[in-house]
Amino acid sequence: MPKNKINYDKLLDGVQEVIQRGDYIEFLKAIKTLKNDYSLRNTILVYSQFPRAKYVKGFVDWNKLGRGVKKNPRTIYIYAPIKYKKKRVIEGQQNVKGKEEKERDNSGTIEIIEGLTYKRIAVYDISNTYVKKGVKRIPILDDVINNNTTKDIYNILLKISPVNVVIRDDLGMTKGVYSKKRKVIELNANLSQDDKTSVLIHELCHCLYDDFAYEKERDMSEIFVESVAFLVADYFNFDTGICSFGYITNWAKGDIRKFMSIANKIKETADQFIQLIKDNEFEQEKISA
Repeated sequence: MPKNKINYDKLLDGVQEVIQRGDYIEFLKAIKTLKNDYSLRNTILVYSQFPRAKYVKGFVDWNKLGRGVKKNPRTIYIYAPIKYKKKRVIEGQQNVKGKEEKERDNSGTIEIIEGLTYKRIAVYDISNTYVKKGVKRIPILDDVINNNTTKDIYNILLKISPVNVVIRDDLGMTKGVYSKKRKVIELNANLSQDDKTSVLIHELCHCLYDDFAYEKERDMSEIFVESVAFLVADYFNFDTGICSFGYITNWAKGDIRKFMSIANKIKETADQFIQLIKDNEFEQEKISA
């Protein structure tokens, strides 16, 4: 196999192995914490080669940031899209299918074909770089919100919610529920503050972002929502032990391709939800000031 060919089946096998080991949580964290706007495929490539990677760039890009790459670094390979343009001469006046640009010259019609290919490139994690002497340090900012308790986030979530949030003491073993028909989120009064915040995140994911047909795609819906809820809570540094990751891993083992089809959606939705919380936290700070 050519070294530049992307073997997606091999990537899937790698993710399958991670899930079978029970490392789904670490895989989710890697997808979220890698500070690069990479495709899911490249994110998986980075994770499979260096699970602890946080911020990766190529040699030239690190130099632009005033950082050098250490000797004998841990090299990570990803695939960068490369645009190409080529010409093909077509004799006579025959028509060319498609929307390619065409030019005329003495030999007939010239078809200009544009496309996209991929090239394997080397990148390095920030842990394998150093700040160059005499260069002003450019920090890699950690923009995690500074909340002392989950109560702060809980109050922001109440503000964000487009439906009423009701505390009930008659839900039995049910931790929480979102009713689209009744336009309400109900939380169990017996939950701790941390669990109450976690469950509210989960139910708000159903309310704001879950577009699966629940009766037909319950598995997909719950995998999606539980994963997003974990990533959001983990970002704000509180425990989500209440989430049922045993259920998730058991389901994912059965159909890894189906799981991968929503992995990117999980990451993007978590980003949106986190930003929504941060924006509202900032507005709350302005009002308090």
